[in-house]
Amino acid sequence: MNYCRFLFSSLFLLVLLASSSSGQAVRTFVASTGSDSNPCSRIAPCRTFQAAVNEAAPGGEVVALDSAGFGSNVNINKSISIIASPGVYAGITVLPGGPIDGIDINAGASDTIVLRGLTVISQFSSASVGIAFNTGGTLYIENCVVNGFGDGVDFMPSGSANLEVKDSTMRGNSTSTGIFIFGNAQAVIDHVRVENGRDGIAARDGARVTIRNSVASGNNVRGFVVASFSSASAEMNIEGCVASNNAEAGIEAFTTNTGTATARVSSCTVTDNGIGFNRLGGNSAILSRGNNTVEGNTMDTSGAIGSYSAK
Repeated sequence: MNYCRFLFSSLFLLVLLASSSSGQAVRTFVASTGSDSNPCSRIAPCRTFQAAVNEAAPGGEVVALDSAGFGSNVNINKSISIIASPGVYAGITVLPGGPIDGIDINAGASDTIVLRGLTVISQFSSASVGIAFNTGGTLYIENCVVNGFGDGVDFMPSGSANLEVKDSTMRGNSTSTGIFIFGNAQAVIDHVRVENGRDGIAARDGARVTIRNSVASGNNVRGFVVASFSSASAEMNIEGCVASNNAEAGIEAFTTNTGTATARVSSCTVTDNGIGFNRLGGNSAILSRGNNTVEGNTMDTSGAIGSYSAK
């Protein structure tokens, strides 16, 4: 019995030593008074998100302890959560001379990334991306602000992936789109506001997107747009949203090839746009539940608008 206890104790010690030597923890921390030479622990936090991500184990958490800017770029290659509590300002600021994206995600096919309570801003580059998702399994964006980039969020997975965005704002992304979803992607967007230089939210070529309780206003081209430029179809389901004061169109479905682009619209307010509902291309469709407010636009509709029924 004593031998078994000794063996168990030795094995437990080896596990602890292995864990310690790996330099990775389930939870790491950043603070305004931290240093990247620290171990990123609660009592000795790091200064930047990147250092804390590097020290965290796959599936771990990075927690901001107080308000500060925590670096100019974060590269993520594993499952991780980066979290700032309500009332804490946790900034990622892209500056001249450094990487042009705020957050770059190149994770494994089954990895999950959570970004909560972050402010991601650019001070110089309209060609950059606030949050760029290239590979991974699922991305959650919660209570975040993305401002001043070319695209706010680029969700363009190389394989199948899922996106969920809620309670967030994408604004002032000057040359393109607040949230751009492309390829074999499924997305749910809830309580999001988009005000950008081109489009608010765009789904293209294979993307399937559901948007609820969100506002696309003041975009220089379109509020919500679903499009196919290839043989891959795209769809956008829009429920309880507002599309207003968008220069070209409030809601648009657009095709140029054999793929279809379908927008289903219910309980939405579409006002003061160039065109309320805009349908372009032979394989595009805008299907209305018939319970929308579409008025005050320069032109309320362009092209035939279909209808659908609840089941």
